Amino acid sequence: MLRRACQVIFLAAFVLLLRAAQSPTATSVDVSVFLRADPLAGLLTLLALPHFAAAGNMLYLFFPALILLVLTALLGRFFCGWICPLGTCIDVFHRALVRPVRKSDSRRAHWPHLKYYLLAALLVAALFGVQAACFLDPIPLTTRAFATAFDPALLSLQNWLVAHETGPLAALSSRLNLQWVPSRSFTFAWPLTAPFILALVLGFVSRRYWCRNICPLGALLAFVGRFGLWRRHVSASCKQCSACISDCKMRAIPAGAPHCTRTPECILCYDCLSCPQPGITRIGLTTASQGLDTGIDVTRRRLLAAAGAGLLYGLIARVPFAGRRLTPARNPLLIRPPGAIVRDSAGKVARMMTEDEFRTQCLRCGECMKACPTNVIQPALRQSGIDGFYTPIIAATAGWCEQSCNACGLVCPSGALRPFTIEEKSDIRIAEARIDTATCLSWQTGDAYTLCLICEGVCPYNAITAEDTDGSGQLRPVVHPDICVGCGLCEYNCPGGPPAAIRIYRRGSQNAA
Repeated sequence: MLRRACQVIFLAAFVLLLRAAQSPTATSVDVSVFLRADPLAGLLTLLALPHFAAAGNMLYLFFPALILLVLTALLGRFFCGWICPLGTCIDVFHRALVRPVRKSDSRRAHWPHLKYYLLAALLVAALFGVQAACFLDPIPLTTRAFATAFDPALLSLQNWLVAHETGPLAALSSRLNLQWVPSRSFTFAWPLTAPFILALVLGFVSRRYWCRNICPLGALLAFVGRFGLWRRHVSASCKQCSACISDCKMRAIPAGAPHCTRTPECILCYDCLSCPQPGITRIGLTTASQGLDTGIDVTRRRLLAAAGAGLLYGLIARVPFAGRRLTPARNPLLIRPPGAIVRDSAGKVARMMTEDEFRTQCLRCGECMKACPTNVIQPALRQSGIDGFYTPIIAATAGWCEQSCNACGLVCPSGALRPFTIEEKSDIRIAEARIDTATCLSWQTGDAYTLCLICEGVCPYNAITAEDTDGSGQLRPVVHPDICVGCGLCEYNCPGGPPAAIRIYRRGSQNAA
């Protein structure tokens, strides 16, 4: 009962912190603490860094993960059974939907070695600067599912309820004091929830299938915590009823050996205490080695094969798409959020990050997309290559970068987006606006000329002025690149297109690094 209460509390905290990741930030609490407490995310980011000098800052960001590793080494793999939000969702899904349908597990669903091979592949890929954990690490994938799919769906449901002016739905909306909120949507969001949904649905094969066989974070914690001192102990008076074997959701108790415990697989869920013989089984602090199995079921040949797979993926991911003339770093529409900055020794904004610096640190968690108030931060699909898939980009067709917002830099857990002040925003030039004079209404001549200065009127930085460019008396918008920051408000409001007659493009100076 205590463990389930703890799981509910941590899942509620995970959801509430994610809801608090918005502009302006609604709480002084670190809304990204679950991601920063993820040792796998921290390790892969550290290995993928292009500059070793940044390692110190990365260790600072992932300090909660270091604490978790120390506790795991001392106590064992408790995170998976007590804290992990995905593990809790799997347990709730199993109890609500799987258990009424399927009473027993498949005998062919126990491959605990697989997660270690996946972990090895991810580590090797990270050495080549490729963040490949975004679809397997349970914390980022759960965060992304909630931030980009479930949260927008709840907002749409809220607006649907608010739209009813009469009837029981209107009464419910009034009782809950619901208000209309701007709708949000993210490209490819629901397909990207597939790993999360798969983790739940695999429960029909066996309990905690994902945690047993696939989760690379579980593999890392299993390796670190296999000698933990808080573990299961069975007295010599055990009558071999095997109740604990059938109750163990992780198969950490070998068949025919109820006195034995595979500590790398044990998540300290306490289900084995359902033993009909009171006092026979206990879990607590012990140094006894009786029944202790700390081995990890991996072979050298398969481990090398997994490392080779990680190497191959790392090499493929670094190569641009076949047939594309532009590398991801030179794609003119690849615009990163304003938090992707590098500061000089004086602490001032020096430049935008290079693509290598950004992609190796980005966890693809969706926190910045969730926090953005205008929905302008969208996931990259083809713009940034394979290893940049689902990293955040600025898409002015969906919104604009609000002048008074700095949320993206405050919520990012890994340093891919860094904190900045509102006052600094005019110095952060993420892109530049350019006018297509062939399609702009005001740049036409003769009878085709139509006065349109919407872009000049909406520009919050006064980077667009109305000028008589040819002495004809006809005013036309002119962009001043030295002032323009690339917020995209002009493109979003342009009446032309699609595509709009004025668009924002990646600055050429960002391609050199």
